[in-house]
Amino acid sequence: MDIIATDLLDFYASPLGQRSTQVLGERIAGWWPDLTGQRLLTLGYATQLEDHLLPLTPLSLCHFIPARLSGVLPAHASTRQVLTDDTLMPLDSESMDRVIALHRLEHARRPDRTFREIWRVLKPGGKLIVVVPSAFGLWVRVPGTPFAKGQAFTGLRLAATLHEQLFSLERMRNALFFPPHSALKWARLPTGGALIAEAQKFGGPAHLVQSPPAALKQRKTARETAALKTKQETRSRDNGRCQ
Repeated sequence: MDIIATDLLDFYASPLGQRSTQVLGERIAGWWPDLTGQRLLTLGYATQLEDHLLPLTPLSLCHFIPARLSGVLPAHASTRQVLTDDTLMPLDSESMDRVIALHRLEHARRPDRTFREIWRVLKPGGKLIVVVPSAFGLWVRVPGTPFAKGQAFTGLRLAATLHEQLFSLERMRNALFFPPHSALKWARLPTGGALIAEAQKFGGPAHLVQSPPAALKQRKTARETAALKTKQETRSRDNGRCQ
């Protein structure tokens, strides 16, 4: 099921949403304790994290929100919040130092396009934090939260996706170990409701970094072997004529 603006507004206005913001904000601040001089971009819906991000003193902070979530913007939204298509972002290539994707990848119809744009706007060596619902957590099974909608991920699948899109996984943790229902508020879950991962952009142009398929490598090796054999046979014949 796709997410809508009221899902996000209602959830993050609730005590459960505020606690989730606190946990995710503290984890991000723990991983990135100092963003001085860094240009930071968030994708999806992460405006609720501002109280945790601004004390890190980034050089700039901008929230890119999908146009279909226009209802999350107040009448007088701050200039940091921009409605746009994150598969075609109005940013220069290699203009961002850090990107946070929250409530985005699990709803992306073409995640490869979103990743391609993130890769494009990040500087070489730039960092990305992705937060997605955990396929093994209770949150995806209990309706009423944004983490119960969209495509859930296992750790293996998220790691593979990042690698396929030219990002090197640095670390991954579970988050949201408390239950998504007030009736269970005193319980501690064995598995977190969300996965949070940090990855780094591979350096260099994408078409040079990406490894060719195995079949292409085999064909190339076979051609090189055949060419070398032909060259050796020709050299042997030429040597025979000269003797």
